Amino acid sequence: MKPSRCSRENRQVESLARDLLREQGYEVIRGAGRYSPVDLVAWKGDRSVLFIRTVRTRRDLEGIGEIAARFKGEIEGLRRMPRLPYLTVQLWVYSNRRDWRFYTVHRGGIMEER
Repeated sequence: MKPSRCSRENRQVESLARDLLREQGYEVIRGAGRYSPVDLVAWKGDRSVLFIRTVRTRRDLEGIGEIAARFKGEIEGLRRMPRLPYLTVQLWVYSNRRDWRFYTVHRGGIMEER
């Protein structure tokens, strides 16, 4: 059973992502409601907007295929988000190793960011 998106652990991961974005100079607000496809909306100036869904995994997932399978529902929700030239839709995965993996979600799939 998946933990609730409102669980303490999930909120902690969301807070870590928010802090990381602020360190990079972004303004950040939380997504509205527990059924929102995004957890955070971040922007820098008037030309860079990020829609971000944060997730946590206790297992070390290797490869983009495992990420796509494990977070299929989250990715499907993000694939339906609007596409604008200045908007990037991302899935941020936090693992037990205390590190992040970042994926840009496109209509046709996902791509890992470095």
